[in-house]
Amino acid sequence: MDDKLLKKFLEYASTDEAFAVLFVKKHLAQAKGHWVDIVDCQRYEMSSDNLHFRFVVGGLYKRKIQPQYPSQTAFTIDDEFDERAYYLMIRAITWETAHKDIEQQKSKKVAASKFKITGVSYDKNRDNKNYFRDDAPLEIKALANNLYDRTNPLWGKAMQYVSEPEFFYKIKQVSII
Repeated sequence: MDDKLLKKFLEYASTDEAFAVLFVKKHLAQAKGHWVDIVDCQRYEMSSDNLHFRFVVGGLYKRKIQPQYPSQTAFTIDDEFDERAYYLMIRAITWETAHKDIEQQKSKKVAASKFKITGVSYDKNRDNKNYFRDDAPLEIKALANNLYDRTNPLWGKAMQYVSEPEFFYKIKQVSII
């Protein structure tokens, strides 16, 4: 195994660029069979999902170089196949091949198919003026008449009915430029 390659790949795998490539593969059908070159991207920082991007801009290059993968026997020790190590190496080799192929095509001035994908994250409850959710009992909803008076013993139970932001993410636009 090439430990140096694995180390470089693992550093890359947690970057916004790596997540942007996965995002493009998920949302752009034309990316199938192409290398994805990310030019610019911006994630929604507050989102817990790494695939929530404000936008991703980049290019698609045809795959001219095919990765050369090791045999599975190289990852078999005492008749025990290390599937995790094998697939991690496959991903690292694919990543390295993609970068080499893209750089070679760029140096030969090969034009990429350019794309832009935009997404939006929004609070489903942003226009909700009610302090409590609709499913709150009437006696709890009545507490909203004076939010500054927290002496009522119902407040302990009421907190579970507070309307909280509920964020949704959707793709706004996908375009090949």
